[in-house]
Parts: sequence; structure tokens; C-alpha cells
Amino acid sequence: MSADLSQAAVAAKSNPTMKDLVEAQRGAIERQLGGAMNSDAFVRAVLSEITKQPKLMSADPKTVLGGVMLAAQLKLEIGSGLGEFYLTPRKDKGRDVCLPIIGYQGFVKLVLRSEMVLNVEAFLVREGDDFSYGASSDRGMFYDWQPRDFDEDRPWVGVVASARMKGGGTTWVYLTRAQVLARRPSYWDKGTPWQTHEDEMAKKTAVRALAKFLPKSTDLGRAIEADENKASQVAGLDEVQIARVDEEPESLIVQEGELS
Repeated sequence: MSADLSQAAVAAKSNPTMKDLVEAQRGAIERQLGGAMNSDAFVRAVLSEITKQPKLMSADPKTVLGGVMLAAQLKLEIGSGLGEFYLTPRKDKGRDVCLPIIGYQGFVKLVLRSEMVLNVEAFLVREGDDFSYGASSDRGMFYDWQPRDFDEDRPWVGVVASARMKGGGTTWVYLTRAQVLARRPSYWDKGTPWQTHEDEMAKKTAVRALAKFLPKSTDLGRAIEADENKASQVAGLDEVQIARVDEEPESLIVQEGELS
């Protein structure tokens, strides 16, 4: 594989920065996006996130590039304000790494890529709401929800995610707060979206649970497998970068397990 000018420039540097490494991957990123998103805007968003989070600048390049390429493969926007995909700096055995976290809006977008799903949404059940669920011969599995008000400061006690199917009918799941928190990674309170966007991450957890019962696109299946895991080996990384970060060429995404 021949290197383009940006790759050659990075290769010539003795100590390329993380921004240099990302810039050198523009060609690989564009191939992964496949025209679904503007590659220049995507790279600008990545560089903006790296600038806002200095720990990403010193993180293991394999994990940062792995997260970036995962977002590109899934065609999700990177940025804390968008709620689709987060690049999160973490500590793993004393070294800085990047943990990719797919947000609520990201999972909604992936679910809707299935032609069988017309709509998907999630809402939080809060203290004081009138909420019940069950099953009957007339209604099948059902839930009834009457919010006390729309005050989002009331503590939440559960979350519902539902999907309306093209063939008719609705599929839904309900998770209690305890069930949501039991699924939350152990590193939740250290600068991840679980600390800064807990409501959105609770809804994401419910949508992720709902996805088990929905038709899956390739992207949704990949997202469920890769979410909140280190991605350090990624198909599509250009050779000069693979060599620089000691990666094996032509490898697939490999998740190394949740960080503890």
C-alpha cells in the first residue's frame, strides 16, 4: 500500500503527535465512511475531541485510532454534544488508553438502520410516576405510564425502551434502576458519559437490551459487540501507521474486554 503525502509527513517526524496520527489516517477514515459522512468534518470532530481532552493526546495510539475507526465503520458522529459516540480517556494497568463508548443517540441511529424498525424511543420512569406493567390474554405484554409531571430533576427509578415494527406491533423492555446500574461498567464515575450524561446512558442501556429482540443490521451487531471495549486492532489502518503503533496489518477489530 503506497503512502500519501500526509502519511509521508508523519513518517518523517520522529515524534508525531496524536493529531498527526489521526491526520495520516484520512484516507482510511474516508474508506470506512464510504461516502455516508463528510470525511473532513469527521476528522475535524475527532481533532476537536482530542484537543478538549488532553489525556487522549498521550493515550496509547492504537486505542485512540481504534476508537476513531470504529466510529467511522459505524458511521456515527464523534462528539460529547451529539450523544452518538464518545472517545473517553481511561487508565488501564497504569497506561492511558482510549475507550470508545456508543451513546443513546448512536444506538437509536443503528437500530433504525434495520428496514423492519420504524421507530425507537426510550424514556425514564421517575419517582412519583404511575407506572405498571404485566401481561394479559387481551393485551399481551403491556405497560401503562402516567408521569406525575415532566420535572427532570426527580430521581429516576427505571427506564423503558420500545420499538415500533414495520409489520405492526411494538417490542419493548423495562429495566429498573438497579438493573441499569448493574450493567454499568465499573469505571463509570471517572469522567465517562455515565458521570456527565447519566440519563442518556440509562436510556442507551435500555435500547441496547431491546436490541437483542430486534432484527440486527451488521452495524448494530458490531456495535453491541464492541461497545465499551478497547479496540486496538482495526481493519483499514494504513501501513505507515500500523508500523508506527506496532499493529499487525489486515487485522479485524478485536475487543480486549472491559477495563477494570
